[in-house]
Amino acid sequence: MRPRPSFLHRLWTVAVLALALTACGGVGTGSPGVDTRVASELLALVNIARAEGRTCGARGTFAPTHPLALDARLVAAVDAHARDLAERGVLSHTGGDGSDPGERIARTGYVPATWGENAAAGYPDVESVMAGWLGSDGHCANLMNPAFEDFGGAAAERMWVQVFARPR
Repeated sequence: MRPRPSFLHRLWTVAVLALALTACGGVGTGSPGVDTRVASELLALVNIARAEGRTCGARGTFAPTHPLALDARLVAAVDAHARDLAERGVLSHTGGDGSDPGERIARTGYVPATWGENAAAGYPDVESVMAGWLGSDGHCANLMNPAFEDFGGAAAERMWVQVFARPR
């Protein structure tokens, strides 16, 4: 069995990955024109929280867990949803076409075994929206869930969406 990396090693890895992704504009094969900068910034903060562990109110205490990986397909799914929310001026987990997050994820070719979505409106920046999600029991539990492996995040006109998934 391979030993688990230390907290500082995981934190360093997350920071370096976030900087590299921001510098190169993203990873993998996603939709043309999808900016992964916001996703990379959100992912860095999500992975710091996951590395530290967290109490999510009534949802319980979560031990430190593995970092998530940025997936361009998930970024494309949430980017489209964030834009849809901004265009409609509503905050919802349901898309304008009636879709749920699982359907939007599957449309990208990512076949999820499990998924979770956080959405928020009105926050001016990555740090404040993350503070909001971490302060909400359900949103916090979503981002701390050790069942997830992959991540996508996006924002459009102060509509923020992040999705967590594990492939089949």
